[in-house]
Amino acid sequence: MTRFCGPAFCRPMPPLVLLLCVFVPGGYAQEKDEKAAPADNAVAEPIKIDGTFEALRQFEVTPGNEHLTQLLIERIVPHGTQVTKEQSLVWFDTEPLDDKIRSAESDLAIARLDLKADEFAHEQFLKQQTLDKAKTRRTRDLAQQAYDNYQRTDRERTIKQAAFSLASSEFSLESATEEYRQLEQMYKEDDLTEESEEIVLRRAKRAMETAEFALERAKIQHDRTIKQSVPRSDAEQEEALSRADIEYEKSMHAMTIDEQKRDLELQRKRVKLEEQVEAFEEMRAERKKVVLKSEIDGIFVYGAITRGKLPAKPVELEKDTAVTGKQVVGTVVDPSKLRVRVELPEDKLKVVHVGDRCTVVPKGVSDTELDGVVKSISIVPFAAGKFDCIVNVRGKLPAEVLPAMTCELHFDAPENDADDSEPKQDKPAK
Repeated sequence: MTRFCGPAFCRPMPPLVLLLCVFVPGGYAQEKDEKAAPADNAVAEPIKIDGTFEALRQFEVTPGNEHLTQLLIERIVPHGTQVTKEQSLVWFDTEPLDDKIRSAESDLAIARLDLKADEFAHEQFLKQQTLDKAKTRRTRDLAQQAYDNYQRTDRERTIKQAAFSLASSEFSLESATEEYRQLEQMYKEDDLTEESEEIVLRRAKRAMETAEFALERAKIQHDRTIKQSVPRSDAEQEEALSRADIEYEKSMHAMTIDEQKRDLELQRKRVKLEEQVEAFEEMRAERKKVVLKSEIDGIFVYGAITRGKLPAKPVELEKDTAVTGKQVVGTVVDPSKLRVRVELPEDKLKVVHVGDRCTVVPKGVSDTELDGVVKSISIVPFAAGKFDCIVNVRGKLPAEVLPAMTCELHFDAPENDADDSEPKQDKPAK
């Protein structure tokens, strides 16, 4: 028999020790797997968003009047009534409408008479303006004629007249001087000068002096005529003609502008009358809409529907309630085809996308879940932090679900990366 004589750590180990070495790591790994299992099986909570059922077909009941805007309700169908197409919904009081139409008809007749008077006055204005234009032309022509007469005749005649007056004065002086000298010579030769001869001589001398004075005056007048009067007359004639031309152009321009303004004013009155006639005809057509009817089958509710929702405050309509011509009195909604309208918060844009599926849970119907698909999401918010979202509902809706009822949409929470969420595990020992 051979005996093993190696070191103690190299000796063969007993079988029990080998089994312990193999099974201890395996039990430890199984315990770690059981502790990690609850984390893998955890389910995330769905994202919940409120919505409102909206009818695909709806009809707003409104007078739509432009002129008969003060309306009083005489009778109205109760809120929530099931109605049919062409069924009467609202009746208005006709007496105030008829009073307004009669007043408008009277105003229209007066407007027609006023326009006829304005057209006659315009015809008279045109005739008078024709006379005024002719008078203005004559005034301008007279100024032109006076200028032409001055340049062709009067100026030269004035110069000649001054020269002729000077020459006449010179001739008179020469004649008087010559006569005086002859008389004086004749009387000097006669020694005995009679008294009568002295008188004649004195008169001749006086005539000579007068002629001399007249000649001096004629020379002054001649100089003034040539140097002052004629140039001044030249300037005055030029100015008079220029002023006549300016006044003619000014008057003709003013009359033309006045005529155009009157034409435009008359045209505006004609257009205004046409608009008044058109408004009266529209008013008569609006008078026929004293009874508002439904154009579809559905449920009649008071007020306007906004993104599937009824007004925040209850709309109270009864007899003698005043409404305006553009006011939406009520809305007829068809409950046969509905969709969900959602005011999507901005922080939900990252988890809700077009095409996403969701579960639609009506709040007013128990144990009912419907399938929905996001059809559209507005790019721009319609209010601060709110985006318009439309969700189509698949399948047939329960009869209890009606327009304007609310619901809750459940969207699956986004999945996280498994590598980031699960803790790393040690490799089992072999």
